[in-house]
This record gives sequence, structure tokens and C-alpha cells, in this order.
Amino acid sequence: MQQITAAQFLSAIQKNAQRVKEYSLGCDGSGGKCDCIGLIIGALRLAGLKWTGTHGSNWAARNAVTDLHRIDSAGSLIPGMVVFKVREPGDEKYALPAAYDGSPDRLDYYHVGVVTSVNPLRITHCTGVAGGIKVDTSLGAWRYAAKLKQVDYEQEERPMDVLYEATVYADNGLPVRMRNQPSTNGKVVEQIPCGAVVDVLEEINDDWARISDQGVEGCMMRKFLRPVGDQGGGQDVPGVEIVTVTRQELKEAQVCLANALRIINKALGE
Repeated sequence: MQQITAAQFLSAIQKNAQRVKEYSLGCDGSGGKCDCIGLIIGALRLAGLKWTGTHGSNWAARNAVTDLHRIDSAGSLIPGMVVFKVREPGDEKYALPAAYDGSPDRLDYYHVGVVTSVNPLRITHCTGVAGGIKVDTSLGAWRYAAKLKQVDYEQEERPMDVLYEATVYADNGLPVRMRNQPSTNGKVVEQIPCGAVVDVLEEINDDWARISDQGVEGCMMRKFLRPVGDQGGGQDVPGVEIVTVTRQELKEAQVCLANALRIINKALGE
């Protein structure tokens, strides 16, 4: 099964939540409409994965997750977990769909959300409020938690060799497209607002760079990137050559400089 990291999943949840305008059953966020499980389904689709099962939180609780357990405390949650509100047989409004009549689990998992932060606690879910998206800051009625099978919660993020940080800039002030390849024909991965700071991972050529925005990688035209601290907007300064180095090279230079200073101080008798 293809998986994404928890960080990638949370980034996709944020993107899906941003496009939701209203709560609507059976929708996944595309077109501005979404329901509770749709927030998760749409996020996985945005991340390039498929949802092959039923569009429903009861199906998800029984088929799409692992380690389903009752929540002891908010401190036991981790970012990227899904949480459920449930009803037990005999509860008011208990309505387990007939499709699960043969299931030994008689709980009705009627609503699902995503733990987007644990300190402070934030549970993001799609529900019938204005705008469709609500963020809870306490457990309230959230009673069960689980891990999605399509999310790898143990995998560490791939180390990135960051060249430098850059601020996204455009003369018109509009968001700048990040694409999946260094070409204007590449698929748009996301649009990054002016003023956002991103990591430049690679200068592909004179026109394009590979960047990372909160764990999401893509390509952007270099003319829209200004190195942080570069007040000249990337323009050449007479007599000054700007050299880009990796963090490892910088560390090695610091060691060499420290050794040189020790030799100088010893020669001066200090």
C-alpha cells in the first residue's frame, strides 16, 4: 500500500480545508463542498493517493485504520491521527447503517476528524457550520482514535540538504505557482503567497529551483525567489560575489576558521 508521511497528510488536510466553503454529504472538498470523511478522502487524493472504499466514517473506522482505541487523554494523541465521535446501541440518535449489521463492532462512528496539533490541541473536522470547517480545542465528544493505513506515522521526514531560505516575491503581489517539474507545463502542486519563506533545495538551472514549502516539494522559477537577507532583490552588487553553500560546507568552514584563529592567537602569544 502506498503511504505518505504524517507531515504530508497534515499539509494535504490543510489544503483541503482551505478550499471547503460548505458542508455537503458525499463530497471531498473539490468544488468547495465536503463532509467529515470527505475532508480526509480529499486530502489523500490531493497527496496523490486513492480512496478505494465506501465514502463513510463507519467504513473508515472498520477498514481504513489501525490501532483503533478509546481515547484515555489528549496527551495520548499524535498529529495526523483520526478521531471519531461514536454512539452506542441505545444512545439517542444511534443509527448504525444496515451495511454493518454483520459487524461485531456495534458502535456507530458517526463523525470523524483529524488531530492537526497536540500542543495546543486542535482537531480539524468538516461539519454543518458556516464555512464547513471547525477546529476543536478540547476532546469534548471525541472518544476513539486511530491511525490511517495510508499514513506512515513512523517514517522520519527525508533529510533535506537546504541551500538557503528564500522569500517568495512577485511584482503583482499574487501567489506564485509551485509545479511538479521545472517547466511552465508542469502540474501546479500549490500556489504559495508572496512573503512566504521556503527552503531552496536545489538550483536546477538559471531559471528554476527545487523548493520545499512546509514539507511539500516542487519547482519554482528563480525570478520569484529572493534569498532571505538579500535586500537588493537578487540584483548584482558591484565588487561583491554571492556564493551559495550547503550547511555542511558552512560547518566545515567554521571548523577551519576556528583552527586558523587558534594558530594566530598562539603565534601572538595570547
